[in-house]
Amino acid sequence: WGRRHLATLLQLKAEGRISNLYVCDIDPDQLQLLPEGVNGFFTSLTNMLEEVSMDILAIATPPETHISLATQASKMGIHLLVEKPLGTDYDETIAFLDALPATINLTVGYLLRHHSGIMVMRGHVLAEDAKPLNQFLYKRRTKRSRPRGATPLETLAIHALDLCPLLLKSPLAAFSVSVLTITRDSAYIEMEGEGGQHAIIDVAWGAQEEVRQLILSGGGEELQLDFGTNNLVHRQPGIQHAAAVVLGNEQPLYQEWRYLLASLKNTSGFLLPTRNELLAQALWLANHR
Repeated sequence: WGRRHLATLLQLKAEGRISNLYVCDIDPDQLQLLPEGVNGFFTSLTNMLEEVSMDILAIATPPETHISLATQASKMGIHLLVEKPLGTDYDETIAFLDALPATINLTVGYLLRHHSGIMVMRGHVLAEDAKPLNQFLYKRRTKRSRPRGATPLETLAIHALDLCPLLLKSPLAAFSVSVLTITRDSAYIEMEGEGGQHAIIDVAWGAQEEVRQLILSGGGEELQLDFGTNNLVHRQPGIQHAAAVVLGNEQPLYQEWRYLLASLKNTSGFLLPTRNELLAQALWLANHR
């Protein structure tokens, strides 16, 4: 993911939205042959923070290092984009958020929040005249092998755990887990909400085919998104033909960075997701990993 962030940031720099770009990796081999546009590189975050004046730091390192690196940078007033999950320990996550300076903008990398199709789905469920949609189905199955250090819950299912409360309009703590099956490469989860909502999360590495699907339904209405091909279909009761929804073409990671860059104008600090959402996710993982 560090390379994906770098490619996106180089695009933003070429567009004139970023002035300087630096890279840090403790493995010197990863710093060989960096693309043009990188202003400098370091093998120590401490050295980089001492030598470079920066506005935002992106942390795309192993999850167990996120909190310590973010703490180091936030103490210097640097805004943060931390890849998900924010932390791997619930108590450590609470302590970090409690100590985070109030002026810091912190975004955790739930990039599907910035997917144009999911933004349309969120707008639909929040509309005043929206009919309740209470069924949530998320599938992310990939042919790729599981990366070293990755887990099906914290790497794949966590995106669905972030989106489910947003789209079903109920906090994660209000859902009870009725089915939970986890292997080294997969996770299958069913959850029931206090208001009658039902959520299914099905994720895996080493699958026979690539699937990137999110379906939101209820009362005969359905929104079906392929967040890989960017196809969104809206089916409504009483209407024979489904309607294809036209979406923007920008990649979610690009949109996430545009959002974070725009947030630099906000001097009061913010968290995305919110503190309550981040703690609910951390507690869910602590209880079910």
